[in-house]
Amino acid sequence: MVSYKYKLYRTKQTKHLDAMLREACFVWNHALALQKRYYSLFGKYISKNAMQKHYAKRIKRSLLHSQTTQEIIERLDTAYQRFFKKLAKRPPKFRRAIDFCSIIYKQGGFSLNGNVLTVNTIKKRFKFSYSRPYEGRVKRIAIKRSRLGEYYLIITTDAEPKAYGKTHDGASVGIDFGLKTYMTLSDGTTVRNPQFLKSDLDNVRRKSRSLSKCKKGSNNRQRRRKDVCREFENITHKREDFQWKLAHELCRKYDYIFIEDLSLLGMTRMWGRKMSDLAHAEFVSKLEHVARKYGVMVHKIDRFYPSSKTCECGYVNKELKLSDREWVCPECGKVNDRDLNAAENILRRGISELWSGSKTVSDTASRACTQESHALQPWEYVNFMLRSIYGENMTIAKLMERWEAWAVVEGIGAAGIDHESCIIVEVTDNLE
Repeated sequence: MVSYKYKLYRTKQTKHLDAMLREACFVWNHALALQKRYYSLFGKYISKNAMQKHYAKRIKRSLLHSQTTQEIIERLDTAYQRFFKKLAKRPPKFRRAIDFCSIIYKQGGFSLNGNVLTVNTIKKRFKFSYSRPYEGRVKRIAIKRSRLGEYYLIITTDAEPKAYGKTHDGASVGIDFGLKTYMTLSDGTTVRNPQFLKSDLDNVRRKSRSLSKCKKGSNNRQRRRKDVCREFENITHKREDFQWKLAHELCRKYDYIFIEDLSLLGMTRMWGRKMSDLAHAEFVSKLEHVARKYGVMVHKIDRFYPSSKTCECGYVNKELKLSDREWVCPECGKVNDRDLNAAENILRRGISELWSGSKTVSDTASRACTQESHALQPWEYVNFMLRSIYGENMTIAKLMERWEAWAVVEGIGAAGIDHESCIIVEVTDNLE
């Protein structure tokens, strides 16, 4: 399934779309009120099918297609099911017409002809910016309204998503997310924090103050509200553009990407607006999406692993504070940069988990699906370490010196990592 997004031209016909969204909001609120009333009387929940049959027989609305009303009831049922499974904190609530922003057509009630969308129920045509042709057979469409009042058409087809061509050379990287820097890579590369919200915060505050001075319900207040929404929309667009480009850059360069499974919600509660501006969770979802197209594996390690507190020799600095950006290991005397050391440890931990098969890899691993298929053989593991962690120039003797201490820390053991395995690595490298 592939989705295409187009912008609808704003014309006099747009008022019909507003009327359709108001009616869709009425369907939602009516079904929700019926659920609440039925539960208060009988203590039971009305099933989705029963609700759809009731609505089809008792209520006749002219602007919406029957499949559209069914989809709205399905949406309400999904919200209730998420609440019952404790995936949502509260049950669905009543909505205002201005907050109900989407209607969906499933296979019927519309027709497409070039850049013209025809809605059969109201017999109106809407032109959209046909910026690129869509491929495949149309399965469904969605009409969405932004906070600025702009309308967009999302066309979903049955076409298969195209995979990006890439030469896989086994390059890997560990990523440590931060506050001052957006991320630090295990190869020493740092990505600066763009701070999109902070850079435009003065404009947001100025326009918010102008909005607060306007009389409620006035046209001027509506214009000022759109100015504030437009400012936040520009910030969102800049952040998304940055994240998509960064995800593509990482996937083009590396075959294995290791990250921490952080509690981003808890970090947001601790640091508030800074974490919201960084939007690491959104970036991770974009990275996983792009990784599937490139055939790149994204593997998450345990969030409780002390990546920043662990030295290369195995010593764990339990007294390390967040303000300490560098620390000296009392065991080996190495000066560790907090972020770079964390990224290197994430890389080592991720590789060790793949080799031992101790954890199930992320579902975003697109080149293999099972845990066993990702478990590396001993000689593959050593080769992986040579190339990914210590570089091409690291000798096997030097590697074996570090292996014993590292194996104890990782809890892997040194089984299979012997001189015979190392000889296999040397032969393999020479053949390459």
